[in-house]
This record gives sequence, C-alpha cells and structure tokens, in this order.
Amino acid sequence: MDTKNIVAAISLSAAVIVLYSLFFAPPPITKENMAEGNKVEQNSDTPSLDQKENVAEISREEALNQSERINFENESIVGSISLKGGVIDDLTFKQYNVSLDSQEKVTLLSPRNSKDGYLIESGFITSDKNVEIPNSNSIWKVSGNNKLTDQSPIKISWTNDQGITFEKEIALDDKYLFSIKQSVINPTDKKYDFYTYGQIIRNEMPDISNFYILHEGLVATLDDELIEEDYDDIQEKKFSRTAQKGWLGIGDKYWVTSLIPPREKEFKTTFDYKDKFRK
Repeated sequence: MDTKNIVAAISLSAAVIVLYSLFFAPPPITKENMAEGNKVEQNSDTPSLDQKENVAEISREEALNQSERINFENESIVGSISLKGGVIDDLTFKQYNVSLDSQEKVTLLSPRNSKDGYLIESGFITSDKNVEIPNSNSIWKVSGNNKLTDQSPIKISWTNDQGITFEKEIALDDKYLFSIKQSVINPTDKKYDFYTYGQIIRNEMPDISNFYILHEGLVATLDDELIEEDYDDIQEKKFSRTAQKGWLGIGDKYWVTSLIPPREKEFKTTFDYKDKFRK
C-alpha cells in the first residue's frame, strides 16, 4: 500500500510531545493584544488546514541544507528546527542505536521533502481571506538566543505585509518535551479571528511488525476513550472528533510522536490521509 502523507492533525489548540506543543486559541485580536484564548467554539466557520504544496523528494541531507536552521540539544535528543515553515523536522535520539551491533543513532523526524519525511508543524489559521498568515514556505526570524537547550528557550517571529506579527516561543526540557506558545501582535485598528493548530505529518507508512498485542498507527485518548486507527483505516475514511481533554499521536513499535492539548480547552482532532501533502 502506498500510504503517503499520513496526517494526524489537531486544530485550534494542541500540543506535542517528543514533541509537545502548547498553543493558545485566541479570541478576535485587537490592537496590541497578544493572542491567548479562551475556549474555542467549534462550528462550521472554523477554517480548514488545507494548503497547496509542491514537494520534490530529495535526500535527507539535501533537505536539511535547504533552509536556515536553529539547532537544539539536551542529554536525550539532538536536531534542528527549520526556519522555513518554523517546523520541527530533524530529531535524533542520542542514547538509542538502530541495532545492537551499530553505532548509528535512531532518527525519528526528517524534513517533509525527504523520502521518510516526518515532522511536527504548528501554525495559525483564519477564516478571513484578506489577511496573510504564515505557511510552510514562510521564513521565520530568530529573536535573541539562536540555540535551543533545556536551559535556553528560543523565540521566532514572522510579520505579514499588514504589519501583523506571529510569534512562537519554543522551550525544551531535559528529555523529550517541547513546548510552544504561539501569539499574535496586531498593531492595526482592524479585528481578526485567528486560531492555532498543531499537526504531525508523515510521508510514508513505516514497516509494521503486525504483533497482535501492539498497535502501530494513529492513536488517541479523547474524553477518556481510547482510539486506535490503522493506516489503511485512515486511507479509506478520515477520522474527526471534538473533545474536552485527551491527546493524540502516531505510534511505532518503539517510538511515539504525540500531541497534547492544554487543559480546559476544547479542541478538534483529525486523522487524515492525502495522496500528497495538504492542499
């Protein structure tokens, strides 16, 4: 089965572990108001995450060299964040080898235009077609510290032609936990509705062990209910649900990449499959 571009997305508010992101779903933004939101009401006006992308597959090394990056490292992981799109798409475990007789370390995340593309993307969406928002091609700028460690967080920002600035503050603990706080600074006298999202994107289905007591695929716990979806399940039909609490992710035999929403914030979870990246 050619299972490309499996997408696990959590819209409006989300978080990531080994990859963990914390997003705030804001109310309408007013002048100089930082976007930190109260509970977001899910309705038919909620904008979608669909985005057109043209991806030419290249080697992982070539993909890493295509964009400027911020390095991160702690005692457990090492990698980098691409300033193109502001995505976490390069992560290697420092203490785990690919086999007992190898010194090669296990790589979990890779850029989207490499064969094994697997990444965490966070960002903003809006129902207003007249305001520009950052996308996967936007180039973010670093403010201050330019290396992420468990002792030093980083801040990146992107400003549109209307003067509205989108910011991400990214922190890392001493193990596998990333936290991302997203905000919007609107110096204009116009009001806009912005929402934040996080999503895990995987280009291809990995090798599956098919061990009967082990689930490999998309997984979530939503309002205390365990959800397990195989890759071929999602290829046939999208899964979507709104919940008050929980988490979701993609689990392999040994590793899991997951999104965890902030407490007391309603969120929408979607598992989806596309024959190419979101469009």
